[in-house]
Amino acid sequence: MKAQVVLLHGMARSPRSMKKLRQKLQAEGYSVLNLGYNSLRHSYQEILSSLETQISSWLDASKPIHFVGHSFGGILIRGLLHKHPEWNTGRCVMLGSPNKGTQTASFMLTHWWFKHFVPQITADLIPDSELLQTLPEPEVETGIIAGNVNFSLVIPVSWYYKKATKNAPGDGVVELINTQCSKMTDFIIMPVHHSFMTWDKSLLEQVLHFLQHGHFTEEYQPVNDEHS
Repeated sequence: MKAQVVLLHGMARSPRSMKKLRQKLQAEGYSVLNLGYNSLRHSYQEILSSLETQISSWLDASKPIHFVGHSFGGILIRGLLHKHPEWNTGRCVMLGSPNKGTQTASFMLTHWWFKHFVPQITADLIPDSELLQTLPEPEVETGIIAGNVNFSLVIPVSWYYKKATKNAPGDGVVELINTQCSKMTDFIIMPVHHSFMTWDKSLLEQVLHFLQHGHFTEEYQPVNDEHS
């Protein structure tokens, strides 16, 4: 019996950014719900409530349900699984999610050329935000993929990444160390930028492998403690 998979894109993105992953999972026989939400206008709780309604009307309670979230999508997964423990029946994969926040969010909120344009949920993604301090981590098997390409000429946020994070290892938006959860099952680092990871063929293979086996392959496993 193939499981169901809920996909959640990142902030200021759309379901289109998860299209390749949706196609790959469907080709493997999974039922996939690729959800969209408006991160530019709505609060965390407003987004969460909308997603709850959509998932509840779609899922088959007799089958396991997996979750895959890119960036802010991973933080939404934490909220969904906390509010609905009955959905803790599968596995979870987070892609570059700021589980411990990111100094990039802090930088954007304190600089005038950014703070008037960023979504209100940016305040939830600073280190030690009330949301991240109170939001429980997933109880299901959780795999986390972090990127280590910290600059892209076409992504303005990454132009300031080194300054915002004091050149911490990361994916151009989120520091490596801040992607991690204390209860994570597996963690790998891949040569991808935050904004492009959901289109990376090798990364999509790792997502599928974790959903099927509960761990990633050994190819990208961290070889030292620099990430911790």
